[in-house]
Amino acid sequence: MAEDWGHQTDLEVLEKLIDFNNRFIVDAGCGEGGLSYALAKRGARVLGIEPDPVQAQKNNTAPIVENVGFAQAGAGDIPVETRSVDGVIFANSMHHVPADHYPMVFDEMLRILRADGFLYVMEPVANGTYQHAIELFHDETVVRLNAYNALVKYALPQYTTMREIYYDVDRTFRNFDEFADHYMNLSYNHYSADNVRSDAVKSRFESCRDSHGSYTLTQPMRVNFYTRPKL
Repeated sequence: MAEDWGHQTDLEVLEKLIDFNNRFIVDAGCGEGGLSYALAKRGARVLGIEPDPVQAQKNNTAPIVENVGFAQAGAGDIPVETRSVDGVIFANSMHHVPADHYPMVFDEMLRILRADGFLYVMEPVANGTYQHAIELFHDETVVRLNAYNALVKYALPQYTTMREIYYDVDRTFRNFDEFADHYMNLSYNHYSADNVRSDAVKSRFESCRDSHGSYTLTQPMRVNFYTRPKL
C-alpha cells in the first residue's frame, strides 16, 4: 500500500529510510553531484555516475571531496565489482534511461548489489504547481510513466520487499530569472531560451508568488524503495 508522507525534503525521506554510515552507494545519474556530497557527509562512500560527457568532465575536475568519486558511465554498465554495492540511488534520473535499456539496467542492479542491498528510485510525479510551470517546455509525463512501468515490470519481481512513498517538495526561487537560468544551465538538457522564458511560462510561474515576495512551487514526488534483491 502506498504511503503518504506529506511535505518533506528529498534528504529527509532518504534519512528516514536508510542508514548511510559506512555503506558504499552508487548515485546513478548524479548530475552535478549534490546528492553524492550530501551522502558522503552522512558517512557513505559514494560513486556518482553520469552519462553526459560534459557534466562528467566537470565532475572529474571539481575539487576532491573525501569518500566521493565520479565516473562517466550509464546505469547499464557501472564500473564496480560484482556484489560490492550496498545501495543504488536514482534521484530524478530513472526516467532519463532510454526505454530499451531498462532490462540491462535492472540486470546490472542485481549484479552489483550485495544480498542485503537496496534500490532507491526517486521520481517526480507529473502534477503540482512545479509541473504546471515547466510542462510548456519540459514535459516529461510520458518518460516518467515509462520509468514507472519499467519498475513494475522489472524491479518489483526482483526484490523481496518494496515500499512506495509519496511526498511533496517545495522549491523556492527568488524570481523568474533564477528559475529560467536553472534550466538553461543544464548541460544535459537543451532548451530554447524563447521557450523557457516565454510569457506563458512566466505567467504560470508568477502565479506562485508567496507572501514573502518569492516563488514557491510544489513538486509531488514518489519513492520506490526495493530491498534484498533476489540474487
